[in-house]
Amino acid sequence: MPLPRKIAVALIAFGLVLLAISHYYYGLAAQSGLLLSVLPLLFAGLLLGRTGLWLTAAAYFAILVLGSWMDVRHGVAGASTVGDALSSLLQPVMGCAIVALILDRLILKSDINRRRSDDLALLCRQLEIEMQEKERSQAQLTHSQRMDSLGKLAGNVAHDFNNLLNIILGYATQRMAPAHDDGAQQRMSKIVDATRRGKQLTDRLLTLARADPPTREVFDANSALIDLLPMIRSMLGERIRVESMLCEAAAWIRMDYAEFEAGVLNMAKNAGDAMPQNGTFRVESAIIGDEVRLSFSDDGHGMKPEIAARVFEPFFTTKPRTQGTGIGLAVVYRTVVESNGHIEVRTAPGRGACFILRLPLRDAPAYAADAQTASTV
Repeated sequence: MPLPRKIAVALIAFGLVLLAISHYYYGLAAQSGLLLSVLPLLFAGLLLGRTGLWLTAAAYFAILVLGSWMDVRHGVAGASTVGDALSSLLQPVMGCAIVALILDRLILKSDINRRRSDDLALLCRQLEIEMQEKERSQAQLTHSQRMDSLGKLAGNVAHDFNNLLNIILGYATQRMAPAHDDGAQQRMSKIVDATRRGKQLTDRLLTLARADPPTREVFDANSALIDLLPMIRSMLGERIRVESMLCEAAAWIRMDYAEFEAGVLNMAKNAGDAMPQNGTFRVESAIIGDEVRLSFSDDGHGMKPEIAARVFEPFFTTKPRTQGTGIGLAVVYRTVVESNGHIEVRTAPGRGACFILRLPLRDAPAYAADAQTASTV
């Protein structure tokens, strides 16, 4: 028995002993106006439960009988005979019984509520465990899907990488011009940039396959798009005109830089595939309130509503098997959503397509603020 319960039993027993002594010396009639007699019942009900309550009530009934007997023995007025004693005993006995029954019902309800609370706590704990198991299963499933996507994406890597090699080959061919060509150094720089893009393309495979989160950083979307425009023009070729309309203010966003570049190139490539003859690919940026809005549009053949509704689904594509896997836009969608952004497509058959990215506008990083301060000094 725990120590607090032992102390409660001792105190209640001591109270009952005092009541017994009082009833023995003074009788029952002398105790009629005292309310202290119900205190042991209250303490027993609160501290010892139903069993302790009824044991205390039985002891108290015995004390009442003792007091009534003492009244008969001492010839107290109104209790000189056995009938009178029983009549005077009835009232305190009924009062004690009523108090005991009320306490018993309250304790019973309390026990039921406590058991329900314990059952609910157990269910909550089981639900938490099940949710944790589901989260682990979901993480394992996501990683398995990424690994599966890796295998399916590998079939399209050769096609995308071939486009980069064509850029390198084109600039390398121009390098064979006479040595006094002033643009030779610039063309060689483009070769280096295109080669780096090839490395980033392979990094996309690692990004898709790894379970670690991407490395996000704050950068200016306008500067990133300006760096990408020469590559987009080279990738799309002379048949497609590339236009840009970027806002003057720096559009600071927080994303994985390599995934951002890969996503823009993927949308540009899709736009080129949607314009088999010629057309225009437009890149626009704007800062509206606390968000950066980037739009990539073309005037190609567009998409039907049922196709546009599934355009961000993994492995959904309308291209031939040798030209795409349908994973590019799904990766773009995941990247934007994980950056607390939103992406939507506006399209109609024969009216081209426009992909709009809405991303939270971030504060300028420390290095940009320092550079701005130095330039104004």
